[in-house]
Amino acid sequence: MKVAYFPGCQITFSLKSYGKAVEAIMAALGVTLVRLPFNCCGNPSRGKNLEVSVFSAIKNLVLAQKYGLDIMTPCQCCFGQLKYGLYWYENRKALRDKIDRLLADQGLFYPGSPGSPPGEPAGIKHLLSFLYHDIGIDTLKKKITRPLAPEKIALQHGCHALRPFSVTGFDNPSAPIIFKTLVNITGLEAIDWSKQTECCGSPVAKDNEALALKMITHKAETASREGAAHICTACTHCQIQYQGKDAAHILSDKNLSAVPYPFFLGAALGIPIAEMTTGENHQPSITNPRLQ
Repeated sequence: MKVAYFPGCQITFSLKSYGKAVEAIMAALGVTLVRLPFNCCGNPSRGKNLEVSVFSAIKNLVLAQKYGLDIMTPCQCCFGQLKYGLYWYENRKALRDKIDRLLADQGLFYPGSPGSPPGEPAGIKHLLSFLYHDIGIDTLKKKITRPLAPEKIALQHGCHALRPFSVTGFDNPSAPIIFKTLVNITGLEAIDWSKQTECCGSPVAKDNEALALKMITHKAETASREGAAHICTACTHCQIQYQGKDAAHILSDKNLSAVPYPFFLGAALGIPIAEMTTGENHQPSITNPRLQ
C-alpha cells in the first residue's frame, strides 16, 4: 500500500521523534510513504487571505492526484486545513474559478475542472482514520506482538479533525470512537473522561497564556482523578502545548505525561522506543514497562 505522506510543519521542525514514530509504524504495517514536493497546507494564511489558503490546499491535492495517491497526515491541523480548502473550493464558485486559473497557469488541474485529465480526486486521511479504515482494526490486532501493560490513558482528541463534522467527516464529534478503539487494541485502557474533546488551549496560548495553562490544569486534575497514567495525543499542536515547560510541570505534579499515540502503537507492534526517537528535546516520557 502506498500513500502520499504529508508530515506538516510541526513534525518537520518541532516534533521530529513524532514523525519518526509514524514512519516506523507505517514500515511495520507494510505502508510505503511517498514524499511529494508539497507546499504548506495553507492553515497559517487562512485568517489573512482565504484565496492563498485554499490555493495552497488544493495544489497539494492536485499533486497527490497526479501520482494516483491519497494524502495521509499525522497532523490534525493539516488534515483540517486540507478538508477546509476542499470545502471552500467546492462551495464557492467564484473562488473555485480563480483557483482553477491559478492552477492552470502552472499546468495543474483539479479533477473535474476544465482541461483536467481523467482521474479521481485524492483522498484526505488523518493518521487515525487511515489506521482505522484503511489498515483496519482486525489487521492491526494481528500485527500487535507485544500488548502493553493495561494502564489507564486519557485521550486528547484535538479539535481540527473532529469539528466541524460537516467539513471533516472524521468521527462523531460528541462521542468519537476511532481514537479510543485504536488505543484499546494496544492493551491500554482509554478512559471516558469529560474533557477528552475539549481544546488543549493552544489556540489561546499566544494571547492569553494564563488561560491556556488554566485549561491544562483542569485537564490534568480531571485525568488524574480518573486514574490516568498518561494523556495520549493525536494532534501535533496538542502535543506541543502539553510539552511546554509550564504545562509539563503541571502534568508532572499530577504524575502524568503527554505521549503521542504513534509511540504506544509502535511499542505494541514490537518497535523499540529507541527506533522511534531522534535524540531531540522533549522525548516522550513513558513509564509503561513494555515501552522500555
